[in-house]
Amino acid sequence: MKSSLRAFGIGLFVAGACMALFDQLPSDSNEKEIAAYEKQVKDYEKQIAELSKQLKEQNPVSADPSKVDKQTNSATAENTSVTKKETDSGVVEATIYIYENVSIYTIGQQAEDLGIVANGRELELYLSKPEFARSIQKGAFDLRSDMTIEEIAQVLTGQPTE
Repeated sequence: MKSSLRAFGIGLFVAGACMALFDQLPSDSNEKEIAAYEKQVKDYEKQIAELSKQLKEQNPVSADPSKVDKQTNSATAENTSVTKKETDSGVVEATIYIYENVSIYTIGQQAEDLGIVANGRELELYLSKPEFARSIQKGAFDLRSDMTIEEIAQVLTGQPTE
């Protein structure tokens, strides 16, 4: 009796294991879903190829990532200044362009790169003061290397010079 009960229990275990394995096997509906996903991926790949082709036709520079970096760097340089000249007395005069959402760090770096200030970090820290940080204006600003940090900050914020 014990052996038949044991055999019955083992039979139930084997039947349950078989049913669990059967659920794991791919069914026709799973195969259909997989085929549908593969078709969808191919459609997306076609769309990407078509959009890439259109992008190349409309803007050949932005379609090539290596050219984008060069374009971005040259655009940054163009956005930094239109004119940069050094006077006979050694004073550097440059125009800085400030666009919306430009960081204070970028402004300081631009000023340093143009030779307006010796240390862009100093200008950055000065502009981070509450009276200046929220008042920086958008636009083109003519700056000179003989200006103090305070004078530069006043020009960039549109505050009157004292």
